[in-house]
Amino acid sequence: MAQLHDGIASDVEQFSERLRELERRVSALEERNPTPVGAEPIRSAQAQAQPPAMLPAQPDLERPAAAVPVFGKAILAIAGAYLLRAISESGVLPHLPVLAVAILYAGMWLVWAVRIRAKSHIASVTYGVTSALIFSPLLWEATIRFQVLPPSVTAALLVAFVVLALALAWRQNLQVIPWVATLAAVATALALIVETHELVPFTAALLAVALATEVVACLGHRLSLRAVPAIAADLAVCLLVYLLASPEGVPAGYRPIGVTTLTGLCFGLLAIYLGSIGIRSFALRNRLTIFEIAQGVVAFVVASWGSLRASQGASAPMLGVFFLLAAAMCYWGALSRFVADAYTRNRRVCANYAAALLLAGSFMLFPEAFQVPFLCLAAATAAFLYSRTCKLSLGMHASFYLAAAAANSPFPNYAQNALAGTVPANTDWRVWVVAVSALLCYVIGSRVSEDNRKRRLLWVVPAVLFSFAAAALAIVAIVWLASGRVGLIASRLSVARTVVTCLLALALSYLGSRSKRVELRWVAYAAVAFGALKLLFEDLRFGNAGSLVVSLLFYGLILILIPRLTRLGQAEP
Repeated sequence: MAQLHDGIASDVEQFSERLRELERRVSALEERNPTPVGAEPIRSAQAQAQPPAMLPAQPDLERPAAAVPVFGKAILAIAGAYLLRAISESGVLPHLPVLAVAILYAGMWLVWAVRIRAKSHIASVTYGVTSALIFSPLLWEATIRFQVLPPSVTAALLVAFVVLALALAWRQNLQVIPWVATLAAVATALALIVETHELVPFTAALLAVALATEVVACLGHRLSLRAVPAIAADLAVCLLVYLLASPEGVPAGYRPIGVTTLTGLCFGLLAIYLGSIGIRSFALRNRLTIFEIAQGVVAFVVASWGSLRASQGASAPMLGVFFLLAAAMCYWGALSRFVADAYTRNRRVCANYAAALLLAGSFMLFPEAFQVPFLCLAAATAAFLYSRTCKLSLGMHASFYLAAAAANSPFPNYAQNALAGTVPANTDWRVWVVAVSALLCYVIGSRVSEDNRKRRLLWVVPAVLFSFAAAALAIVAIVWLASGRVGLIASRLSVARTVVTCLLALALSYLGSRSKRVELRWVAYAAVAFGALKLLFEDLRFGNAGSLVVSLLFYGLILILIPRLTRLGQAEP
């Protein structure tokens, strides 16, 4: 016992000695790095007050090994769906109650996918995909194999599935769950269109899905899936119009529909995306996305083509009025709503939309005789507004409308025949309208002083049209005056054309140099180039020695004088 007592005493003494040594070391460390009193409690309080988002999160379900049970649950869920299918096939219970239970079962997994999102992203995605894998084959077999559900009810259920996913994802602004539900619904609807030939209900379902996604986007929730239902709806409407509005008749196996229903579905597509763009860009002033720009064009084209094809052209005046109203709205947006620099894209897109809509509306609404005066009036109005506002788009639109009016009139053929072909005997009144409008647009628009030299390009088209119209009218007048007095054989006519072309180039160069309008000098050089082509293809072919001397003399003088006039204009202050 004495030995045991001595051993314990020795151990206690050694422990005490080590403890005193540790205290000395701690004291030495505190002397080197003094710590203020109460610092440790402060650090503890800061650590406790630190928000959970700043702490490293390592939930168990996000580890790779934890994903295996998630996939196991998904497989069990699909096994449950097959169990319900087996019950339905056995005939123990009626099909409809089993189908209702299966639909609720698929919806339950969708709800669970949203609820577990905060704990595990993998589980959320897996359960969402599981819900879609249960729901889509369920509706397919209920519609095709068992024929329990009519196509209209199936289409409504597809829409309800997407709406449920959007509603569940609303609070957390989720993206994956709506993606899964929308892809499943769109793929199922397109497959059922091909299989059942029921175009109307499933096209309406795709339009409803597109409407739901656009409503959510207009309410401020960012959705990256808007293009999916849009493309599907475009394809469905195009297929609907192509098959059910065919001039050869409705193909076998498809159910014909009325013109009103067909037109309504076409305009439904347009109304969805026109309303969405109007709310998001015009009302909320959001920046137009590439998807919205492209889908707006597609919706207009598909709706117009479908309506015209279904009504065999009878809806053209109504479309024309609608397009002109839409053009006015776009002009309001470009000139008033989106003036600030922050809305540059919206302003440019609206301006381009306005020009295209006004051109299309004029062709659809007005008869051919009134299209040219209307476009010339639009060109003059755009030039006048440009002189007041200096908006680049208005200057471009003036030239665009004027070029469209000239292309839609007898002007190109008239100028070609007068300058290089058989001289026309009469002048169509639309040629005069184009010529006077070109002069008016040039006088109004070009008087604006421009600091940017490139902006003078805006008035090249009016200058070209008026210059060549003046040359053509001059040649027609010469031929008319010479008729009955002097025989204008081919060689003499070629000389007259060369003289008129050279005088036109000289006049343009002189006016451009005196008025500091560089676009007139550009048009003068264009006339010189035209004169060179004329010498090669007309004068050398039809002229004789005397006519060639006169033509080459005038053309050579022009080549000498125009550069001198240009240098003289540049040298003047």
